[in-house]
Amino acid sequence: NTLKVAKFASRGGPEGAKNRRKGFGAELADPYALPDDQIRPYVDTALQHVCGALLAQGGPSAHESALAEMKAGLHEKIGEDKGRDVASALCYLRDRTGVPRDLPLAAARQLRAHLNAAIDILY
Repeated sequence: NTLKVAKFASRGGPEGAKNRRKGFGAELADPYALPDDQIRPYVDTALQHVCGALLAQGGPSAHESALAEMKAGLHEKIGEDKGRDVASALCYLRDRTGVPRDLPLAAARQLRAHLNAAIDILY
């Protein structure tokens, strides 16, 4: 599913979400939005790093280490030129993760927390 999630999140890029056919009552609903294909590979990379940190096992020290690896990986693989665009895509995903539709409450909170950590790194 990584490619599908990256495609969805890429709607939040600077060239995404521009081909809306009609509006909806829900503020964040945009089912016809198109992704920003230029940043999709970078979003996929960012999501892989987020998931690596999210799934780290071994207690608090392992989690801190995974967050440090995520930070280093995001800086290395994405760079400053695409950082804000990818952060915007991660915000798009974070804001549209639904409970209970997509995830249970606790899992959604953890995903959003790790997305926020990545967003902070990229900004």
